[in-house]
Amino acid sequence: HGIGKGYTGGYHEYFGGDADIESHIYLMLANDLIHTLVPSAVTIGEDVSGMPTLCRPVEDGGFGFDYRLAMAIPDMWITLLKESTDNAWGMGHIV
Repeated sequence: HGIGKGYTGGYHEYFGGDADIESHIYLMLANDLIHTLVPSAVTIGEDVSGMPTLCRPVEDGGFGFDYRLAMAIPDMWITLLKESTDNAWGMGHIV
């Protein structure tokens, strides 16, 4: 979720008038610089909203990250560890 905003998956929510274009450009430039200076470098974008183009190359209009860390999975583990004992873990829920 963005600041005071939830996402439903429509492109207008990511690239419309409310988008922080300066931050988009910053991430594109940072990833381009990293990959130019250190071609073997790997960048990982932490994502909760499902941002389109996060892992597309900058030359294709993307943000240029190599991998996406989808936060729903780590959030599930955090909740499970905080709220359940080891014996209460349901394998069907984990898998």
